[in-house]
Amino acid sequence: MHRPGFSLCICPDSRLLRDGLDALLASHSPQGNGGRGATSSTPGEGSAPSWQRVNFWADEGLPNAFWEHLTLQGLFAMPKAIILRNAHTLPADTLKRLSAVLISTASQGGSGLIWPLLCFEVLFEKGKAKVPVHIARLPFWQTAEQKGWIEEIPGLTGHDVSAYIRSAAARHGISPSPQELRRLSLALPPDAAFIHSELTKLALLADKNGRLPDNALDMTEHSRELSIFELMNIIQQNGDSPAAWRRILEYRLSGDNMVFACIAVLLREARSLWQILAGAQTYLPPQVAARKKTAARQLGFAGIARLWDIALMADKGIKTGERSTDQAFEMLAADLFRLFGRRRGM
Repeated sequence: MHRPGFSLCICPDSRLLRDGLDALLASHSPQGNGGRGATSSTPGEGSAPSWQRVNFWADEGLPNAFWEHLTLQGLFAMPKAIILRNAHTLPADTLKRLSAVLISTASQGGSGLIWPLLCFEVLFEKGKAKVPVHIARLPFWQTAEQKGWIEEIPGLTGHDVSAYIRSAAARHGISPSPQELRRLSLALPPDAAFIHSELTKLALLADKNGRLPDNALDMTEHSRELSIFELMNIIQQNGDSPAAWRRILEYRLSGDNMVFACIAVLLREARSLWQILAGAQTYLPPQVAARKKTAARQLGFAGIARLWDIALMADKGIKTGERSTDQAFEMLAADLFRLFGRRRGM
């Protein structure tokens, strides 16, 4: 069976997306050259060929290497899966260019050595992905819909968490009792990356039969998640106060998704403050507008520009591997406290 000419993967959860990509790639072996030049998932003669993955991030801009990987194949080229994360953040003109290239790629009917996989990490609402209208109208999207090349993986909901924890626990070698499973379902948020992180810690405590010692689940208890918007309000309103830091330390990161969402909100906040300070018209509730106007005046144009630096440094640190998500978030929060605190004269 021929693989798709290209695939569109829609999922708001980084861990579920990764698992979905693994399953999709495993379901279609590379074709061409009789498997010659393909990498192998298991070393040794006779092992099945697998795709060489090449990853790009749309929010960093598409370098020339992306287009070269997408369009050029050498004589002894390896089968490549070109994975583009956060594809929904691409500018409109880039999407139009990419659409034309994908349509051309699709004409090969999945027989070539290049498999583009575009990841749209958008939320689902009432069971439907919130894909921007201008993207859904492009030819590549319509082609994918007609040919069934769209993979939709909704994020976890409160109803799915228990079943997912049971399955994930088995993968970690843990056999929770019904009572423990219920407690985990209530304690853990509906985020696959966070769930696996917590289960990894619990697996270190489990015995050889996967049973957990008494009170092991105490380490999974955490305060109500602090929303990103609450985080920004705390930093803007309280400066570098100990109480504010206590609230920040209570904030539990739930995988890459939450960190990148925090960065996105910070960039949006900086743009809004810049518009207010520049006198541009904004459409905000009066109470919100008044608070933002005060923050904009305190920061000034130089301080608002610093917000972009802080957000992009956190983003770069994670994507280059220089920092873990926890380290990037802690540095981001510390930089914000210093910025707002200094503007108050602290």
